[in-house]
Amino acid sequence: MKNIRILISIALLCCSGLSNADVLFTNVKIVTGNQAEAIVADVLVSGNTIARIATQISAPEGVERINGSGKVLTAGFFNSHTQIGMTEVGAVANTRDYASENSRITASLMVSDAINPSSVLIPHNRMLGLSHALVQPDSDAGLFAGTAAIIQLTETDTIVVNAAAMVVKLGAQGKGIAGGSRAAAMAQLREAFEDARDYRANRDSFNRGNRRDYQLSRHDLAALIPVLQRRIPLLVHVDRAVDIVRVVEFASKNNLKLIIAGAEEGWRVADVLAKNKVPVIIDPIANLPSSYDTLGARLDNAKLLDDAGVTLLFTGMSWHNTHNAYLVRQSAGNAVANGLSYQTAIQALTSNPAKVFGLKNLGEVKPGAEANLVLWSADPLEPSTVVEKVLIKGVDQPLISRATRLRDRYFSRLKVALSDTSN
Repeated sequence: MKNIRILISIALLCCSGLSNADVLFTNVKIVTGNQAEAIVADVLVSGNTIARIATQISAPEGVERINGSGKVLTAGFFNSHTQIGMTEVGAVANTRDYASENSRITASLMVSDAINPSSVLIPHNRMLGLSHALVQPDSDAGLFAGTAAIIQLTETDTIVVNAAAMVVKLGAQGKGIAGGSRAAAMAQLREAFEDARDYRANRDSFNRGNRRDYQLSRHDLAALIPVLQRRIPLLVHVDRAVDIVRVVEFASKNNLKLIIAGAEEGWRVADVLAKNKVPVIIDPIANLPSSYDTLGARLDNAKLLDDAGVTLLFTGMSWHNTHNAYLVRQSAGNAVANGLSYQTAIQALTSNPAKVFGLKNLGEVKPGAEANLVLWSADPLEPSTVVEKVLIKGVDQPLISRATRLRDRYFSRLKVALSDTSN
């Protein structure tokens, strides 16, 4: 029986076609954010890495050769705010796992415990150019939503980083959670980190019942310790300029690594963000004053932040950021249309997330880098451009999703019906 199971597993692996195969892209336009001008060259992928980039590489025997003339090669794109693998149908509660309503489980919620590698959203977004994503939790039970994870859009080894950042909701949402005041939200934030420090220093005493009570649960406090140790950043969702400044001051005083998400009024305090080396996750297309927190929203937010020297990471577009997370490239294109440099837009989709989250050899097209690559028919920031090939860790990914299977099923029926009609 054991041998039969082994043979079945081998057969399934062979049939899937998901294996490392050496690939040579010839005469392809290589677009990265690290050079002002794109170069045209050959790119050899061997195993899970980029082995060589040069002109006229001789293809070793058995290597798949792909003519890249007139096409563009980039690193796989990264969306920095999604809930891929945590939800399937937004209107169906049983398919949503990204939030806790339990006030005892806030900071200790880890999205990596619930990510579904069989989610239909993974192949759908992958075949459209997305290779990696930051999966963030949400919460209405406490300021701390939980710990975000980084995934690669594959059905195996999906989770790349279990604990990438501690997510906090401030601004209008935090105000509501804390009892109706932004001041109350900041007070709760300060108390949480004071308690976490005390718990870290007196854990044994607390476990023996010889320590004062804390506002957060024991597991929530333990989850904050990596933030205190600067092993993971504090990722705070906030939009209003003055709220951003207060969070930056809090993080500086407490020696925390900080990322700001949202930042629709970030341009107003770009100098503060740049001075404190705080990266921001923004949706470049967000420009409407949908609340009093975002009265200063504007389409050139990304440009103004970049001009000040702020490191940018992108998400988009608004409520599409999970089911159609690949549309982040369209948001990036809008940022370029509103003044952001093309190179910076590509960095925000590739190398910047890798640097911010400490992912070595990710998000780059260079020898020795992990082979997470997308071959595009033309400029990847143009909506009409299509994906022709996706490699993740050197593995050729099928350009098939539930949507394409449904298309093919009903198109084949339509062809049969039309044939019957004509006869």
